[in-house]
Amino acid sequence: MIDDEVWERPTGEPDDETVVAGPWRLTLRATELADISHRGVPLLRAVRFVTRDHDWRTADDTLIRRTVEVDEDVPTAHVRIEAASGYDGTEVLRYVLDVSIDATTVLVDAVGTTTSAFRRNRIGLVVLHPPTLAGLPFTVRHPFTGPTRHAFPTWIAPHQPATDVDGYEWTVDGIDVDVSLGGDVFEMEDQRNWTDASYKTYSTPLSQPFPVALDAGTEVHQSVALQAGPSGTTGPGGTASPATDLASLDGPASTAVVGPPPTLQLLAGTAPAAARPGDAALLRGVPVLVEPVLEDPDAAAVLASARRDAGGAPLDVRFVTDDPHLLRAAIDAVLGSGPVVRIGACHPATHVTTVELQRALRDAARSHGGLEVVAGTRAHFTELNRTIDLFGDWAGPLTFSVTPQMHDRSRAQVTESLRMQRWVVSSASRLAAGRPLHVGPVTLRPRFNAVATTPPRVVADATVAGGHGPEFVPDATDPAQHSAAAGDWFAASVVALTVPGVASITLAEAWGPRGVVSSDGTHSPAARVVERSISA
Repeated sequence: MIDDEVWERPTGEPDDETVVAGPWRLTLRATELADISHRGVPLLRAVRFVTRDHDWRTADDTLIRRTVEVDEDVPTAHVRIEAASGYDGTEVLRYVLDVSIDATTVLVDAVGTTTSAFRRNRIGLVVLHPPTLAGLPFTVRHPFTGPTRHAFPTWIAPHQPATDVDGYEWTVDGIDVDVSLGGDVFEMEDQRNWTDASYKTYSTPLSQPFPVALDAGTEVHQSVALQAGPSGTTGPGGTASPATDLASLDGPASTAVVGPPPTLQLLAGTAPAAARPGDAALLRGVPVLVEPVLEDPDAAAVLASARRDAGGAPLDVRFVTDDPHLLRAAIDAVLGSGPVVRIGACHPATHVTTVELQRALRDAARSHGGLEVVAGTRAHFTELNRTIDLFGDWAGPLTFSVTPQMHDRSRAQVTESLRMQRWVVSSASRLAAGRPLHVGPVTLRPRFNAVATTPPRVVADATVAGGHGPEFVPDATDPAQHSAAAGDWFAASVVALTVPGVASITLAEAWGPRGVVSSDGTHSPAARVVERSISA
């Protein structure tokens, strides 16, 4: 597993700070309380304050001030965190976390106040439960009904494992744990769907309308009280729960891969044409995945640019359309323009292959003997997980993409996602039930916003001179894309995603700021991952 310290710490971000008070130990990581343990037993992955706007973008948090007071004689501790949250350099909220720690309890009291008007989908405290709790029973307390019994999901849950929550109870490794939540109604989701290493309890249930317009001066007040103490018994599952095998996933594949290793592919470059390096600098012999939006005027130019990226290697074409008839005509046209390794299609709004698109792909495969067609989602695994019933009559390969920074852009998150990639692809293999998997693109940042409520950008230019797709997505470019740490991350991703049944893995763009080759023609460390596969 890549050490988190390999990544360059963002400018101005403070060093991590460890707080120990009696049986409690936790890490202050920027604005969050991380890795909270009691008597050496991990209880929570983190508690943090999160702001999500109308497009589900997570606000950037800036630590203003953090103070820590520890009384070793009692023992107790008090932590105060003051922070600001904003988007694109504009502050929208300030919040304060007051944390009190005594022998039995960690109490987090949060007050957030908006400093400018904006629209939010969710705002407030989140509690992250570690994935090592998989399979462990827990009790949910509800505001108006009696408690119910559940278990932390082993296989990744497509829908919320717990709803209408104001508290939890469970036992792990002889520690009784109680979490009480205040200020809102909460629910839980399985964040492993997005390769986050956690189950997340959050406020503002999805059943409530969103987005909500907030005026400046709106106050949000929530709390989390974590209580723990010895139970004298070891809870069922405990650290022997199924997910503890995740520790072994940091290294080489724990399951022998049967058959040839997956083919490595690249995503077509999407930066402005002026940023393209000379063709001689590009990697050759590598299939290139391209996602032309058929209703956009630049669809032909996007395909032509991808052909140039591939340099004679075949294209993996994933059309974005809701029109099966337009799809059939586009398939016929692209097959006449050069080599194609496979073709797929996804709806522009749902990002999955609808039944109608599946039918058109099967018809094309029959008309063009030997054509491989693929279905699934161009978005996160969660979309495949939630819509798998749509593919009951689909016998061909399935696909989904991977990106670690849907909810959190910290380097700890990016590093932790590697273990979850193996868990995700294993869950996908279970859903595929013998059908091949094509995984990717695997990108450091999301190449589009799969859950935005803002209408998509209108494309008026029939050329790709100004770029296309991810070039116009806010924050799609990770500043660490060309770093040595990113190269190690992509290499580790290939290892994590290489399981039986995975036929191909598509990595970053072929060139540009999101690519494996920079605009000046320099090959990034990530390029070596693909180069090794070419020479193997």
